[in-house]
Amino acid sequence: LLQRDARVHVLADNAGTELALDLGLVDTLLEEPTCRVTVHLKAQPVFVSDALPRDVWSTLDRMDARRGAAGRVAARLREAFDSGRLMLAPDPFWSGPRFLWEAPSHIAAALSAATLVVVKGDANYRRVVGDALWPPDAPFAAAASYATFPMLCLRTMKSDSVLGLPPGLAERLDASEPRWRIDARRGLAQAYLAR
Repeated sequence: LLQRDARVHVLADNAGTELALDLGLVDTLLEEPTCRVTVHLKAQPVFVSDALPRDVWSTLDRMDARRGAAGRVAARLREAFDSGRLMLAPDPFWSGPRFLWEAPSHIAAALSAATLVVVKGDANYRRVVGDALWPPDAPFAAAASYATFPMLCLRTMKSDSVLGLPPGLAERLDASEPRWRIDARRGLAQAYLAR
């Protein structure tokens, strides 16, 4: 991401505080003057918390109203929108049940050209790994090997799909905390570097 002309795509998940923090990440990425960021959003919600384009604008409005540091972030992001360095890409695909390897050609082409795709949230993680019950110590790359782009998955665990854990960790957690995969008390950050 430190290279010139980085193209980062963020697959957004939830509105509210999470979206505000996502926008903080976007603002940080845009500190590199040649970086461009595209935020992929749902065109319509599946869950009440899903981030939509209108949520981006209302979050910026709330940040403006707070003034101070939040207002400065909002001003920088609005300037990035105006200059074309920041774009929103809502699409019905993100509201549907299909997996990432089934993305329509326009989304697949956009992600394939990315320097990095940041995959946010549990539902998007399941979209990446096929919502399957993998062996928990299977390498994350085993599920992501179809991707032609590097990605970073950031998720709070709310479902059974998980890969890339150290051997034995899942079994220890199963014995001590049977709901560890779904209770949203843990998270994962996993990277895949496309070949």
